[in-house]
Amino acid sequence: MLKIGLTGGIASGKSLVSGYFVELGIEVIDADKIAKDLFKAKSKHLVPLIEYFGNDIIDNKGELNRKTLGKIVFSDPKQLNWLNQYSHPLVNQEMKQQLSSVKSQYVILDIPLLIDKGSTIPTRLLPFIDRILVIKTDQDKQIKRIITRDDRTKEDARAIINNQSSLKEKLALADDVIDNNTTKQYVKNQVNDLHVLYQSI
Repeated sequence: MLKIGLTGGIASGKSLVSGYFVELGIEVIDADKIAKDLFKAKSKHLVPLIEYFGNDIIDNKGELNRKTLGKIVFSDPKQLNWLNQYSHPLVNQEMKQQLSSVKSQYVILDIPLLIDKGSTIPTRLLPFIDRILVIKTDQDKQIKRIITRDDRTKEDARAIINNQSSLKEKLALADDVIDNNTTKQYVKNQVNDLHVLYQSI
């Protein structure tokens, strides 16, 4: 089965693109959704996070406060590294399990952090990817979407973007590119074209 690694910066339109592939009958494995599910309230996986970062990362409903955690890790590379070292193997394990039950002709793996700074793919992700699809979005559009969608400040948005690989670094490894700077219909047309390509492969 052909495995397509879908990636792009935060608020670049990964969910939009994934949704169009789902409409075409293609299964999508979403690394972000897996991470959210793994760290739901009362999850055993929350315990090490609380022990390391403190109770402030948990809200009054017992849920992980991602904004608070984000402020901590995106301002301190050491903290971000610890979080990644802890959470990534858990997410990988669940992705592998979901991949084993995929029935569609090919599969989309939505992995925001597929490409590291320096245009490298983490070794742990190589078995999941045959081909890389990058969503191209202008940074000013990303920032506006982050502010509106996530209720964050411009400074928060820039901090998140700066902690990820740049668009240039992502495009250096791209097999395919979707331009998400204009209309949703244009994005959908590009997805339809790629669907034909992926089926032929």
